[in-house]
Amino acid sequence: MLNKKTIYGLHALLHLARNPHQHIGASKIAEATSAPYKFLESILQLLVNEGMLLSKAGRDGGYQLAESPDQITLADIARLLEGPIALLPCASHRFYEPCDSCPDPATCGIQDALVLLRNQAVSDMKQLSLTAFLQREADLQSGQRDMLRPTPYACLLYTSDAADEEDS
Repeated sequence: MLNKKTIYGLHALLHLARNPHQHIGASKIAEATSAPYKFLESILQLLVNEGMLLSKAGRDGGYQLAESPDQITLADIARLLEGPIALLPCASHRFYEPCDSCPDPATCGIQDALVLLRNQAVSDMKQLSLTAFLQREADLQSGQRDMLRPTPYACLLYTSDAADEEDS
């Protein structure tokens, strides 16, 4: 799950993407995104330090995206604000560390499976740019698509059982 830091950062970045070519102050972003001001200010400073945002001081100052919204992806944001995307350090590409509890790292099925999961997650997260989020938002608002909802586990079991019965 994404932490609060990442959620607030993502909402702030989307707010800035909706308002291109404007410098928007931290207080306005906090108000628009319902984020705690001081916490958001530290997130925005981190995004500036990492080159994702530009900041301008003064009366007409504030923040704006350093890159085009189609160049900033969920993978970029998550890595910056969350750290490694992998579930275990031994499955991480950028932050790899061997597991000290693994009996045989050379043939570890857990690591092998989690690397596969990490690779798929990163690939999918790289497809979700700020532009993609804004397009999904516009499609939902216009009624061109319905909101996706997670399929409850019980429904998956029911569907699998029903499919098994039909195959019999």
